[in-house]
Amino acid sequence: MILKSFIIEKNISILDKYSLTLIYGENIGLKDDIKNEIKKFFKEYEQISLDQNEILKNEELLNEQLNNISLFSKKKLIFINEVSDKIKKKIEQILENPDLDFKVILFAQNLEKKSVIRGMFEKGKNTGIVACYEDTHRNLSEYLRKKLEGFVGLNQEVINLLISNSGMDRKTLSHEIDKIKSLFLDKKIKFEKLPEVLNNINNLDFDSVRDACLGGEKENLNKNLANVIMQNEEAYFYLNNLTRRIQKLSDLNNQYAKDKNLEKAIDNLRPPIFWKDKSIFLKQIKKWGPKKLLEAREILFNTEVLIKTNVSPNNNILIKNLIINLYNKAISTS
Repeated sequence: MILKSFIIEKNISILDKYSLTLIYGENIGLKDDIKNEIKKFFKEYEQISLDQNEILKNEELLNEQLNNISLFSKKKLIFINEVSDKIKKKIEQILENPDLDFKVILFAQNLEKKSVIRGMFEKGKNTGIVACYEDTHRNLSEYLRKKLEGFVGLNQEVINLLISNSGMDRKTLSHEIDKIKSLFLDKKIKFEKLPEVLNNINNLDFDSVRDACLGGEKENLNKNLANVIMQNEEAYFYLNNLTRRIQKLSDLNNQYAKDKNLEKAIDNLRPPIFWKDKSIFLKQIKKWGPKKLLEAREILFNTEVLIKTNVSPNNNILIKNLIINLYNKAISTS
């Protein structure tokens, strides 16, 4: 059953009808928001998080989690992250004996229409599927008004600044909202003070670091890394910036498979690539095939886990290590 993301955002209880739900798409911030709401709604459930790779390496892992009943709760919520068509057989086994006391929520990157697992969830009567596409300016405006409800001074000028400063990325915008809530404890937003808390303008230079890294340009990477001030509190900004580019390269790879011509694929890609960035994408896509892009996603995911699970003042080191790992992958021949 296809479910609209904006409806699920407003009423997360709809997912209670389904034993299995697949949530996919390029909008990482929206997927995180939905996951957080799921955790709150199913707070009485024992909650477990697994990765697809863990399940594929251990044939009995998922069955053990489904069959073992906790002493504290008969209900169980299992999150499975980074899924793909490889997990198809496992899902079919669960669907043979659905149980509403067990919820399995799967999260995936963007899935093409021909994806087997996407087709299963779209056609299934007992399964839910939610596509999380990129936000529009209007979506993000509504999101800001909801998150900062009750704040004085939240006018259109402030909203436009926040959206522009986040690069139209919901996850980055969410972190900016947290900063505003911390700074303006009296709920009175002062426009002139916003530059003190929003992403430092030096972050704009991070695009140069990203492009040198993914383009395998050693000299430019060293030069740009020396010029950018990595800030611990902006770790998610850097992470999301890299994730969005890897996703865009994946979309370009898929378009190239259809058009058989790189320049034509760049022109046909939607949303379109800005004309001044076309040469950058052309250089990067020659370094990144489907296999390497999958490996890049795993590198990004592992770094995100480290940032989330290790409250550390050294997030800037994790990001620099991430950049070096991606650079090494870009220049590798495998």
